[in-house]
Amino acid sequence: MGLDDALIFTRVVEQHSFTSAAVTLGMQKSTVSRRIAQLEERLGVRLLNRTTRKLRLTEVGQAYYERCRQIM
Repeated sequence: MGLDDALIFTRVVEQHSFTSAAVTLGMQKSTVSRRIAQLEERLGVRLLNRTTRKLRLTEVGQAYYERCRQIM
């Protein structure tokens, strides 16, 4: 797990938004979205369930988030 990926993921989770996380991180929303998608692909699991209005952690996503918080 890269620290950049952990930081991006935790910001998205804590802010419940790719857009808000992108602003906080000084990145484009598309970059944040792409990095999360690449992270999920690399791990071989879905971390977030995305709907048009909400982001929700999957069970695996919750465990990954807790691990990210421990190392940060």
